Parts: sequence; C-alpha cells; structure tokens
Amino acid sequence: MPDDHPTVRAAFQGLSPAEIGTILTGTTTARLAAGEPLFLQGDPADRFFLLKEGWLKVTQVTADGQKLIVRIVHPGEFFGFAPALQRDLYPGTCEAIVDSEALVWPRRRWQAVLGAAPSVTLSIVQAIGRKLDEAHDRLRELSTEEAARRVARLVLRLRAKAGEDALETDEGIELPYPLTRQDIADMSGNTLHTVSRIMAAWESQGVLGRGRRKVVIADARALQDIAGDED
Repeated sequence: MPDDHPTVRAAFQGLSPAEIGTILTGTTTARLAAGEPLFLQGDPADRFFLLKEGWLKVTQVTADGQKLIVRIVHPGEFFGFAPALQRDLYPGTCEAIVDSEALVWPRRRWQAVLGAAPSVTLSIVQAIGRKLDEAHDRLRELSTEEAARRVARLVLRLRAKAGEDALETDEGIELPYPLTRQDIADMSGNTLHTVSRIMAAWESQGVLGRGRRKVVIADARALQDIAGDED
C-alpha cells in the first residue's frame, strides 16, 4: 500500500490493492505545525484532503468582518470539498489546532477518486452531508436558542465527534485538542464575554472542569439538562 498510515488503512478498508492504488495515485502529504494554515479563505481550490492525524479548524470571515469557526476536522475525515461544490476558491481558512498531517490530492484527481470505489464516494457524500447538517443545526440554534443552551449543545457535539479520542482525566472527559473560550464563542455564535461568563459559572457549579485552553466535561448529565437533551 503506498501510504500505510493507520488512518489511511481504515479509510480504505475493504478495497482491493488496485482500487487503493488508483485512489492514492498522485497524493502527497502535508505536515502542519499547530497554528499553521493549510489553505486560506479565497485561495484557489486546487486540492482536497483526508486528515491522517491531528485536528484542524475551518474558519470563515463574513462580509461584516465576523470570524466564525464552521468546522473541526477529525482524523479520518475528508475535507476541502470545493470541487464537489463546483467552487474555484476555498470558502474558508483551514489551520492546524495541533501538529497535524493530511493526505493531499490535486484537484484534477477528483473524478478519478470518486470513480475508483463506491465506498469512497459514499464516505465523501456522507462527510458533505454531515457538514450541511451541522450548518443547518447551527442556523436553527442561532435563531431559536439562548446562549447557554447553544454552548452546551456545541460542547456535547464536540464530545460526541471526538469519540474514543476524548481523554478520561480526574476532572472528567477532556476534549483531545485545545480550545479557547474565543473558539467556543466563534463556534456557538456568542460573544467572548457571554461564553466566559457561562463557562465560569459552569466551572463553579462542577459542570465543567477547570483548565486553560481545555474543555473538560465534569458532569455530562448536567450539561445534557442545560442543552435540553433527553439522553
């Protein structure tokens, strides 16, 4: 196999060597230090990607200058879907939260990758669908839900997506990558002041653990109650 990284093996599990060879033809690897961008909003959309390790965040700056974090990319996820959406430019900036590594295809390989195996096409379509679902959820929450509930729902979604990568600590379940309160504000559509007030209160109440640039869920049941989740 041309790339024997475990995340790549898992992404293409069940495919024949010939199918994998076709899919990986022309790929390179991008290695990023924490805080380093992979691409910038408005750059030519000349590549698409699979995250091999690490975590990335995708941000957008709106017409009025507001910065939003629209997605956290986890290992094993395809991203950089501009070719699928017939975009010539990336609509957002993608940068590493921690040291990260991504598999890179040139845009000209898009059709060949999609045609190589139905399972790959399905994975990419599902990833696009999840991205759209998250956008719809966010729009609904911004228009109908108060600040604390939006923050609680966001933290629970991040915990669910982290899966087995989430860390068990003495204080609770810790997300496996650093997030500032500004990051939480950018993702939940709140101001930094509002998020700081909410999270400080939750830390005092034992809902969250205390930690600089860390999100630790100390009482998941209480957080679910705030979010309005039944399970």
